[in-house]
Amino acid sequence: MAQEKILSIDFGQENPYAKILPRSPVMSSYKAKWSCIRLDLHRQPGYETPEHTPKQHAISISLTPNPIPVERRLDGRVRTEVIEYGHIAIVPAGSYHKLCWKLEAEFLIVSLEKELFNHINHDFTEQLQRCEIIPHFATPDPLIHSIGMAFKSELESHSIGNRLYVDSLATTLCLHLLRHYSQFLKIIPNCKEGLPQTKLRQVIEYINENLDKDLTLVEIANTVGMSMYHFSRLFKQSTGLSPYQYVTNSRIEKAKRLLVQTEEAINQIGQQVGFPNQSHFTNVFRKAMGVTPKAYREKVRI
Repeated sequence: MAQEKILSIDFGQENPYAKILPRSPVMSSYKAKWSCIRLDLHRQPGYETPEHTPKQHAISISLTPNPIPVERRLDGRVRTEVIEYGHIAIVPAGSYHKLCWKLEAEFLIVSLEKELFNHINHDFTEQLQRCEIIPHFATPDPLIHSIGMAFKSELESHSIGNRLYVDSLATTLCLHLLRHYSQFLKIIPNCKEGLPQTKLRQVIEYINENLDKDLTLVEIANTVGMSMYHFSRLFKQSTGLSPYQYVTNSRIEKAKRLLVQTEEAINQIGQQVGFPNQSHFTNVFRKAMGVTPKAYREKVRI
C-alpha cells in the first residue's frame, strides 16, 4: 500500500483547513490582517485528519464544554488524550501531526509565523536564535487559554486600537512559549570577534535547513558571500568549532531528537540528517554519543 502523503499546511492562505478539516472556520482573523498571527474558531464534527505539517507554529485551544477522547499523532509519537475545556496542544512549524476524534468539537487555532519571535525584543535576539518550540500534547495552560479568548474577543469587537492590543498579546504569548515550551540548541558562545551575528544566524539557519544534503564549505560560505578560507576562520572564532564539526554536531543533535520523538527507521533518520548510509550514521553517532543510535533510542525511552 502506498504511504499516505503528508500535507503541507500554510496558515497564511485564506482557507488552509480545506485540506484537513470538513468545515471552514466559523470565524477567522485572516481578513483582519493581523501581523504574523492568525486566529480561527472552529466547530467541527467527529473526524480523522490526514497527516500534515504546518509552515507556522500552531496552538489549538479546546472550547468544548465536555471532555473529548482524542487520538493524536505528533512527530511520530501516538497518544490517546481526553481533552477538556481550556486544554492546549502545540504543533510547531515543520512537525508532523494527525488527529482523530468522534464527537462535535469547538476549538481555537492560533497560528504564529516564525519571524514573529524575532520581533519580540532586540535584547532577546541572541537567545531566540538558540531556541526552538517543541511539540506538546494536550495540557492545561490557563495563560494561553486566556490569551486565546482575548484574541477572540478582539476579533469580535472590531475595537479601536485592535492591532496594537493584538501585538501586545502576541508578544506575551511568544515569551510564554519560549519560557515553557521550548528548548535551547547548543550554539553560539558570545564572541567579540568572528562573523557578525546577523551573518552567523544566516549561516546556522542555512545549515539547519539543509542537514539532509551533502553540504559543502563553498555552499555554506556563499550564503554570506565569503571565501572558504575567510569564512572558516571567522566561523570558528564565533562558535569555537570548524564548519565541519558544527555541521556534524547539528546532525547528531537532530538525529537524537528524531530517535526520541519519532518511530522512523534508523536508516531513514540517518538519511534525514545527511548520512549516506546507516553504517556511516552509526559510526559517527557512536563516536559522538558512546552508543549506537538503536541503543540511544532504547535507553532514552526506558
